[in-house]
Amino acid sequence: MTRFVALSGTVIFLLSAVGWSLQPAAPAEQPLFGVWNRLNPIGGSASMSEHEVMHFWMEADTWAGRYDKHPEPALGFPNPPDRTFGIFTGAIDPNFVCQPTFPFYPCQDVVQVVEGTTTYHPPGRPPFEVLVQHIVVGESNGHEVMWQYWVSPGNFVCPWYRDFEEALAANPFPARQDCIFGVTSP
Repeated sequence: MTRFVALSGTVIFLLSAVGWSLQPAAPAEQPLFGVWNRLNPIGGSASMSEHEVMHFWMEADTWAGRYDKHPEPALGFPNPPDRTFGIFTGAIDPNFVCQPTFPFYPCQDVVQVVEGTTTYHPPGRPPFEVLVQHIVVGESNGHEVMWQYWVSPGNFVCPWYRDFEEALAANPFPARQDCIFGVTSP
């Protein structure tokens, strides 16, 4: 097992009246900051797949984030995508223990870990919470990858990328499921 200490700091950004964020480049000590993209290849079918997006920022000493979905009509994805959104809140986790079951093990490239809760709001259904969630940012061969680890419920981890083109390159369409299930924590 590898134990490491995460970095902390504060980043401030502004929201306009229409909800767009004006975000400076991510400071080196805040690798989670900014936008992350993921291809969710539901059933390997374009008509069911999704372009998922997470935006992260700091509010005082707390990480905040918003999950939503973007249309990709050129790829045959549902247009518009369903209106599910999620709100994340969390904090740096200085006590995260890296396990051999993680896809980013042996973890020497992990640069930041944030632990928190996301409340998802699917349309036409009640909201639900993912109570313990680790957001792990790593760097490998000059590329950042964010791993979203659902501890409860789920025990699975999925990769996210800085832009959607990188997500498509990592998992070319028609894509296979790239989440890893059965991941365990200490």
